[in-house]
This record gives sequence, structure tokens and C-alpha cells, in this order.
Amino acid sequence: MLKKQEFFLDELEFKIKSAIDEEEKHFKRFFSACEKLKTSFPFDEKTLEDEEKVEHLDQMTWRFIKIQDSIGRRLIPYVVEYNFDTIDGLTFRDMLNKLEKLELLNSQEWNIFRVLRNDITHVYPDDDKLLETLNEVYLKKDLLYAIYKNLRNSI
Repeated sequence: MLKKQEFFLDELEFKIKSAIDEEEKHFKRFFSACEKLKTSFPFDEKTLEDEEKVEHLDQMTWRFIKIQDSIGRRLIPYVVEYNFDTIDGLTFRDMLNKLEKLELLNSQEWNIFRVLRNDITHVYPDDDKLLETLNEVYLKKDLLYAIYKNLRNSI
């Protein structure tokens, strides 16, 4: 018979594996879209007039949103729980602080991705900030992946 702790760990490990599998799929498609856009970087008004490039931009931004959301909603809490046994009563800020103490992420860098995600979600196509946001997502892609790798490698 499994002890409660062993069952809990198996369940948490299953959740972590699921979250990592999800991230890997999103990153694969995110980087594929970025690769198809590399000759168009930095993005400008002409980029937004090219339907094929817009399709790749859509893929890049949609996958970025999915990555940022799932790291924040799933992977960060799971990694904190794995390393500290519980997340009961912790705010998201508390979780970031714990991961920062372990040097797994920098909360200010993570906040950049939260802001970019919100900008993508709330910026309209005719807004001047759109191109700035798209360029920033492209520029920060390797930093986002590095944060993910640190979290993934901590378990």
C-alpha cells in the first residue's frame, strides 16, 4: 500500500510531467514561428501587411500567451510545491519569491512577460504599441525559454 506522501509525490510528478509536455509543444511551435519571422525582424508596418507573416505573428503571439499562462498557472506552482512541499496559503508573489531565492527565476524578468502577455491581449491592430510589443516578444524569446529551462531542470 502506498503511503500518502508517496501517492502525493506521484500525483505531483504526473502534473509536472503534463505541464512540461504542454510547454515543450508550445515552445516547439513558438520557435518555429519565430524562425519563419527572423528575416522580417524587426517587425514594421510592412510586416503587418504581409498575410503570410501575419499568420506567423499570430502563431508566435498565441503560443507566447499559452506559454506564459501555463508557466504561471501550472509550472510555477508545481515547482514550488515540489521544492517546498506545499503552496497552501501562498500568493503568486510568494511563489515567485521562493523561486527567486532558489535562483530559478528573476521576478522582475517574469513580470516583463506578464506585461507583454497583457499588452498582446489588450492592444488592438491599429495601436502603435502593437509593433513594439511584437518586437519585444521576439527579442525576449530566449529569456523566456531560459526561465522555463531553469524551472524544468529544478525538478
